[in-house]
Order: sequence, then structure tokens, then C-alpha cells
Amino acid sequence: MSLLVETIKVENGKILNISFHNERTIRSLHEVFGIKQEIDLERVIIVPETAGKGIFKCRVEYDDKITKIEFLPYIIRSVRSLKLIMDDNISYPFKYIKRDNIQRLMEMRGNCDDILIIKNGMVTDSSYANVVFRDLNGNWVTPSTYLLPGTRRASMLRKGLISEATITYNDIHKYTEVKLINAMIGIDDTEGIPISKII
Repeated sequence: MSLLVETIKVENGKILNISFHNERTIRSLHEVFGIKQEIDLERVIIVPETAGKGIFKCRVEYDDKITKIEFLPYIIRSVRSLKLIMDDNISYPFKYIKRDNIQRLMEMRGNCDDILIIKNGMVTDSSYANVVFRDLNGNWVTPSTYLLPGTRRASMLRKGLISEATITYNDIHKYTEVKLINAMIGIDDTEGIPISKII
């Protein structure tokens, strides 16, 4: 079985959104390994001086115990186009290091920067992020049929910054743009991708 991983944003030495990462780690330990255990990643993670300034990705790899913690400088990659990829069998409920099924879909993206996965006619995620669509009223909506329960997505829903809705393949044209969000990328960190750039 592949190791699990938490990817956590560290900005100027501060660990962000940690309570949501704790929740997902606890849930993953219980559902994958049958372990019921409280965990506080903030007590386990020690931010080194080298990650004290700027934005870093903290990767915590684990199975029934933490096996590796590393800090990597992070720059948001530009995504300006998405290829619609249909896969009715795709499943990614836990954040595994091994992502062969998603990588296989990424190889089908052609000249697009990333993919938007459609499962049973429903919009799910991109290859590495949850998605949010801007509606005609300027509100941001995220599909209820996501693949991975993202920490940023959960935080934004709880704060009321986005809402959840059923979004089918045929609904995409009703929105004006889409953004990718994950632990490292907030809704204000990137420009929106126009719906016309979903191929």
C-alpha cells in the first residue's frame, strides 16, 4: 500500500490551516489503517530556519506512523487551460503518494496545462486540486462530487466563502470561470481560468 501524505503550507515560518490537516490525518489513519488516534501535526512539525521566510510546502509522509517530514520551496505553477477527461472508475478518497491512476489521466491532457476529471457525468477535481466555479452572481461554488476531501476546500466551506453544489458536465457552461484550490493555493492566489479554456 502506498504511503499517505499531508501537504501543508508554511508561510514565513507559520504552519497554516493545521486543524484541517489534523482532521484529515485522523480520518485517514482510522479509515485506512483502523487506528483511532488523536494527532497534532503542529507539535510534530518543527519548521527549520531555512523555511522561516517565504512560502514552503511541508510534506508529511505516513502510514501507521510518520515516516518523513520535508520542506520544499513552493512556487504556484501557471494553469491557463484544462482538458476534460472522462473516467467513471477513478477513485482518490485519501491523499496517497502513489497517484498512478491520476497520472495516467494527466498524460491525456494534450496541449492543456491540466485536466478536469468527469466521473459519471459529474465534475470532480483537477489532477492536484479541488475546483471552484464562479457563477453569474459572482459567487464561488465547488462540486459536491469531489474526489479528494481537500483541506482548503473544507476550510472555505466552513467559513462560508464558497458553497457546495451538484455540477454536471452539462452545467459547466453556466459558470464564467474556474479556479484551482488546494493546501498551497488559495482562491486569491491565481487568476481564474475562463470557461472557454476548458477543452
